[in-house]
Amino acid sequence: MEELKDIKGIIEVPDYSLWILISIIVTILFFIAITIYFFKNRRKKRKKLTLKQIAMKNLKEINFNDTKDTVYTFCENFQYFIDEKNKESFEELQKELEMYKYKKEIEKISKELEDRIKSMIKEIK
Repeated sequence: MEELKDIKGIIEVPDYSLWILISIIVTILFFIAITIYFFKNRRKKRKKLTLKQIAMKNLKEINFNDTKDTVYTFCENFQYFIDEKNKESFEELQKELEMYKYKKEIEKISKELEDRIKSMIKEIK
């Protein structure tokens, strides 16, 4: 037994495996959460407007100070909303607006026509 004197006592070995496992799990969960967030936002950004929605936006933003732009914007964009109810009134209004289209210099659109255009836009909402 004299030969066994060089045996040392038990020493504590640091074990970081639990901390490593927890940090790996947290990192994976973090990347999964970021991936899900970006995919959800990506779908929202990809949603494109339809032609009808774009036309409605253009009709709502008509500038009545510029007569020629008003007439062209209204005639181009209102065509998406024509149905049986407003077909005749649109054709009549379009004939009245015809005189504002093809001239270089034109007077300001009359208040009556402006009100009719606004009321037709309100009807399609």
